[in-house]
Amino acid sequence: MNPKKIPAKVLLFGEHTILRGSSALAAPLWARYSQWKTGGTAAQQAGLVDMVAYLEEHFPGAFDLTQFREDLAAGHYLDSNIPVGYGLGSSGAVCVAVYTTYVTPEGEAQLVKEGAKAFFARMESFFHGTSSGTDPLIIYLQQAIRLLPGGSVQKETIPPLPSGWKLFLLDTGKARQTAPLVAYFTQRFDQEADFREAVRSHWIAPTDAAIEALLQGQQEELWQNFRKISQFQIDHLPPMVLPSITAIWQQGLASDHYLLKICGAGGGGYCLGLSRNWGKTQDELRDWGVVEI
Repeated sequence: MNPKKIPAKVLLFGEHTILRGSSALAAPLWARYSQWKTGGTAAQQAGLVDMVAYLEEHFPGAFDLTQFREDLAAGHYLDSNIPVGYGLGSSGAVCVAVYTTYVTPEGEAQLVKEGAKAFFARMESFFHGTSSGTDPLIIYLQQAIRLLPGGSVQKETIPPLPSGWKLFLLDTGKARQTAPLVAYFTQRFDQEADFREAVRSHWIAPTDAAIEALLQGQQEELWQNFRKISQFQIDHLPPMVLPSITAIWQQGLASDHYLLKICGAGGGGYCLGLSRNWGKTQDELRDWGVVEI
């Protein structure tokens, strides 16, 4: 059994817009993780028991399922503080934990031949029916990845922010359902010309610019483009910005100490924040659950 921590992942930029031509940037999130432990209950192991049967059917020879079953019988389970329904890759972390612990040489060869993204997409389909494979790929590589509009990916290194600056997550306190929000955005983009043009000018363009600024260490450009995204989302995407966080969202725009944007689908889960005065931001958001990235 591999006791190493398996991180979550966070989508920094590109939520929804990746579907309409922008790039996206995602990274591992070490503040949330899964880890093998012993002493698990039947309820804690139930999903893993079902996963063994799935792997046996869909990945013959790729995993040491005899050892997997023996470990489950001995009480091994995956302990996790990755919240479900928050877009942090909870199922992707399970896939990577299972792969890194039980893969056989034959399975490693299959991953190389098929491509890691496609291999993990088939693994994660156990949870969702279909999967892009992106979440487990990011977690497996443990490195930031830029997702390009054509579907290809490239590894990236995010330089550290200067003193006083911080990327963070703010917990809305509500899990979300992704499909209705994707449908909402898709319908408006496809049917409303004014909305489509606004998305291209005030969301897609600053998203690409913010990604480039973050990767190049250009803080002022990052701030200005993050601000454009934040303002656009609260002005034009009411289902994605919960009423419970509208006040602190507007507070950030007014104070200029921090900014918020949706993280992933929006409508709950975490918001992504950028602060350039972390001390004041912590004070202003002291009543909220905040996770440093």
